[in-house]
Amino acid sequence: MNILSRAYLPLKARPIPSTGTVELWLIALQQLPLESVPAGHDRADWLRGQRIRQRFMLRLLLGSYLGCPGRDLELTRGERGKPMLGKRHAESALSFNISHSGEWLAVAVGRGCPVGVDIEMERSMPRAAALARRYFPGSEAQALTGLDEPFRSRTFLQHWTAREALVKARGCGLAGTMDRIELDGSPPAIAGLPQGWPRADRWSLVMPPLPEGLVGHVAARRPGVGVDARVLEAAFPE
Repeated sequence: MNILSRAYLPLKARPIPSTGTVELWLIALQQLPLESVPAGHDRADWLRGQRIRQRFMLRLLLGSYLGCPGRDLELTRGERGKPMLGKRHAESALSFNISHSGEWLAVAVGRGCPVGVDIEMERSMPRAAALARRYFPGSEAQALTGLDEPFRSRTFLQHWTAREALVKARGCGLAGTMDRIELDGSPPAIAGLPQGWPRADRWSLVMPPLPEGLVGHVAARRPGVGVDARVLEAAFPE
């Protein structure tokens, strides 16, 4: 889908997405009226509050799919720290991934295949060309370097979030991987992947509609997957 819809708390029970759809939830965490969040004004207090909100919302969302209270979910982490459901929920075939930037949390939920999501706040990137030369293949970095601002920064963030989403869906580390992923165009499409990965035509890479000021991608290890994106808000407007 190419539109950004809205949903409101409280969440009702939801069916797990079909195999051809990833549901992407976008939440502005600071706008949620959550209790028991540490008070304070410094950076450390803000980060602690964000982590509490992230965990709460992740459990709330997953619980709505699995038909159980969020506190009863069994969550674990893979070898590289990727959060995942525990064995208790294996029969659901639900997969998920998270990303956060600024006040925004993104949760991608799929079925039957690994998914990855990455978002970034859109901003000026003075070192975009240098970072591209370090992390992107030569031809891709050269094309980006030739762009004027603000297109250079925006294109860099598009290509960066696409790589992050693919790496997270693959479940591997960033080191030694980023420059072996080849992307082309804007929005970027997969032109080549590291040796040992599934072929490019076995993947879906989508740049979904996002709230203003965000750039991001969703990746799924299945072809032909679409993304249904929505903003989750605290209450329906009167």
